[in-house]
Amino acid sequence: MRKYIFFRTDRIGDFLMSSILFKSIKKSDPNSKIILIASKKNYDYINNIDFVDEVILFPKNFYKKIFFYSNFFFKKFFLIGVLDGKKRSIYFSLFVRSKYKFLFTYKNFYYSIMSLFYTKVYLDKNCLNKISEIKDLLNIINLNFDKDNLNTINKEIVSRRNLTLVNSNNYILLHFDEKWIFKDYIQTYNSIEPLNEQNLFIFLKKILEKSNSDLVITTGFKKNKFINFLKNKFNVISENIFVHNVNNKKIYLYDNLSFLELEKLILFCDTLITCHGAPSHVAAAFNKKIIDIIDFSENDFFLKWTAHFRNHKLINRENFEQTSYKILNLL
Repeated sequence: MRKYIFFRTDRIGDFLMSSILFKSIKKSDPNSKIILIASKKNYDYINNIDFVDEVILFPKNFYKKIFFYSNFFFKKFFLIGVLDGKKRSIYFSLFVRSKYKFLFTYKNFYYSIMSLFYTKVYLDKNCLNKISEIKDLLNIINLNFDKDNLNTINKEIVSRRNLTLVNSNNYILLHFDEKWIFKDYIQTYNSIEPLNEQNLFIFLKKILEKSNSDLVITTGFKKNKFINFLKNKFNVISENIFVHNVNNKKIYLYDNLSFLELEKLILFCDTLITCHGAPSHVAAAFNKKIIDIIDFSENDFFLKWTAHFRNHKLINRENFEQTSYKILNLL
């Protein structure tokens, strides 16, 4: 049995990109053991992935870190992959034995110095896109890649999760999280915040008209006046599910879902509208239509991370009127 260990001590979206690599390894090398070193932000999620064999939470306590490193010191792996590019992960990989070592980094310094110690160092600015890096790594270790490996999330497992779904055969999903609210997100980005609550509600009704589908709205974890407005306007179904009738269509609001619950709603939607993030990668894994909102200042970055997405449209953040107009034209 060949053991693979990867550092992904960052976020769910980063893991979902890398999960294409892990699934490819497991499919080509079914007797492999895949170990993930995770962060608090993605540990619980990764534990639900069927092709990851072991998930270890990276410790924060100094003494626990010492124990963590010493626990691996005498072990040997087939491959170590530092996918998060973090200094602590790099230190680990330098002192633990493996046949192959790979480092993914944004820093020129690491690229220059660490090339001596790794099978290959991938510098972000040199790569065409993230999926090409995955394919190259697999080629180096003589494993295969096929397009089915893009479907990294087990639909059967997701469909069995406990969540009351909307009573609809087809619906658009609008993920209205903190990335829509100017003060709650990156303030060098263009604001796409609605002018007021009524402005948002008009947009929601236009989605119904244009798509001829029901609409589901999901929220982030930060409260804002727009979601409070909708909750007060809509009828209560349960503690965190609300509904509003518009002619023959319905708008549902799911407030404060867990990410696993959100994943189930994405599985059954027709189209996802979202600011780019982990939900975008979930929809891509299900091959859903995605309207993905990004900021033009980081256009090249987002193109690298979404090159493998199918049925995908990127639109740049502008003011709410222009952004909503673009969204409606793509429905």
